[in-house]
Amino acid sequence: ECERVYAGHRAGRTSDDPGSRQDELNDRLVTEARAGRCVVRLKGGDPYIFGRGGEEAIALREAGIPFEVISGVSAASGVLAYAGIPLTHRGVATTATLVTGHESGDSDDPGIDWPALARLRGTLVVFMGSRRVSAIADALIAGGRKADTPAAAIQWGTWPTQRSVVATLATLARRAGDEDIASPALIVVGEVIDLRGTLNWFESKPLFGRRMLVTRSREQSGSLQLLLESEGAEVHSLPLLEISAPEDWTAVDDAIARLGGFSWIVFTSPNSVTFFFDRLWQLGKDARAFGTAWIAAVGKSTGQLLRERGIEPDLLPEMHSSAGLARAFESIDLNGAEVLLPASSIGRTELDEKLAEQGAMVMRITAYENRPPASDSIDLPATLTEGRLDCVVFASPSSARNFLDVVGREQGLKYLREIDIAVIGPTTASAVEDLGLAVAIKPTDSSVPTLVRALCEYYDRP
Repeated sequence: ECERVYAGHRAGRTSDDPGSRQDELNDRLVTEARAGRCVVRLKGGDPYIFGRGGEEAIALREAGIPFEVISGVSAASGVLAYAGIPLTHRGVATTATLVTGHESGDSDDPGIDWPALARLRGTLVVFMGSRRVSAIADALIAGGRKADTPAAAIQWGTWPTQRSVVATLATLARRAGDEDIASPALIVVGEVIDLRGTLNWFESKPLFGRRMLVTRSREQSGSLQLLLESEGAEVHSLPLLEISAPEDWTAVDDAIARLGGFSWIVFTSPNSVTFFFDRLWQLGKDARAFGTAWIAAVGKSTGQLLRERGIEPDLLPEMHSSAGLARAFESIDLNGAEVLLPASSIGRTELDEKLAEQGAMVMRITAYENRPPASDSIDLPATLTEGRLDCVVFASPSSARNFLDVVGREQGLKYLREIDIAVIGPTTASAVEDLGLAVAIKPTDSSVPTLVRALCEYYDRP
């Protein structure tokens, strides 16, 4: 519920005087604080290291506004660590010097003594110098720094879009130009760069540099996105499902009223557990309401949610899918058994049919609604429309079908045939293949961790 105000400014972006923009920002901080609002001035890195945080704090002090400072991780250490370059290292560099490459135009500015910096033998980190790489390198070489000194430029450090160029002081400007390295970027000079081959952990992640599109609902995409990002992926979201409670709880309430009378209660997704138990509790009941009924779960995630609610599944198939669950029931006598399936609003499935073929009386109830999003609420990511995606991830059959409905069948098929398709399990794989598409990554175990492992193995292969 916070009001967010963009406060960034970079050299060369506009003709406005940077000092004037900073003065306006200082005034805004004072004005909002005097209005009784709690104000956070959020900066990248450390606010006092070339962040102009000191100027803002002085303005607040002069206005009598109390403030506190929470130190951030400076790009000098954070970005270098993500590039596999230590700021200092025993026996290699015992000093580090931080300097701005964007010198002020004020007449009384003392400037930067590049010859003096050239004589230092530790690590040199240049902030805001991407537009002056050639001039900085020339000044350091002219000041006595060897032309073959290791040098690097790191763009978008610590982000999935991080790019690093390693060269020498003499060749860095050309290499950075060839790779279109631009702001935000750091320039690093020093022998510590030679350690990058050993310490480059971030850019060595199995999914580093891969752009992936997640199509789960907003409520469910978080865990998958975090796991993909932890493996280095750049993740974009296109929610193709809207999950909500049913408009009418009558069928669910009737089932809950006689819950212990069912032979089996089968949960086919984490959502079915979440919505069914939420309603159970709203009616003043808990796990005791299941009585002597046996409980089945389609996979690990669904089973774990049941355990968190006090239920240990009696049946958990080895292959975590609806087909695997149906096969697990083949060895169980279901003749005359009443089976309850709290599920989505999508109609009967192959699981329902298989259980009925074994003589079960299957009662499917809508525990949650599964709808495609409104077309006017969809904003297609540029990475998709511009053909810059590596992979799209489908976690349900409906998300794949909704993709074509939202994007348009012809255009959607064109997009999907040009990138890798990953699915969460066999059921979704079958649905995607029925659309005439090839599936590149399809784990047999329908769970998010297994899917991420399969993606890592696929993209990390030689």
